[in-house]
Amino acid sequence: MHLEDIIPAFREGDPQAFDAFFKEHYRPLVFFAQQLLTTIGGAEDIVKDSFVKLWQKRIDFDHHKSIKGFLYTTTRNACINLLRHEKVKDTYQKEMVYLDDQKGEERILQQMIHSELLQSIHREIEKLPEKRRQVLQMIFQEGLKLEEIAEILGISVFTVKEHRAKALAQLRLKFSDYQLALFFAFSSAILMKTRL
Repeated sequence: MHLEDIIPAFREGDPQAFDAFFKEHYRPLVFFAQQLLTTIGGAEDIVKDSFVKLWQKRIDFDHHKSIKGFLYTTTRNACINLLRHEKVKDTYQKEMVYLDDQKGEERILQQMIHSELLQSIHREIEKLPEKRRQVLQMIFQEGLKLEEIAEILGISVFTVKEHRAKALAQLRLKFSDYQLALFFAFSSAILMKTRL
């Protein structure tokens, strides 16, 4: 069912309709907030708060685009407010960049596009055959070495490399190398922050 079709149910307080919007927008919004903030937990908390605000104002929305716009604007504003409260110099400078009128708006638009792209790639990874998906996730999201993956999955290192190559070949049918590099670089950055 198209999201536009469930707007009436959403406005009436149907939890399943809310869940559909949550599943559609949660992950890209976290990607988006993560680019503005320095902690993953902070990004997730802000996005969850944005969904709470959306639910409280659900009667005001009659289009999917207005829901999406509200979520991004609310998330962006909450990130900027959080940065304002952090007195660390570099976060203050980061906030000033995003508040810098035209340039800030362009950056935020670019980050929204990146967030949507990351969500699209994530969806395609979820569609991969199980072993290929597991190998990619273990490499790029868990930071495991090929030998570690081989041991965990009970297969040879050669087979791990084969699954990786086939998974990437499958993703390249839909995405450019640049888009995939952006996705994996972002996954690595999140991994590094979780280990700090």
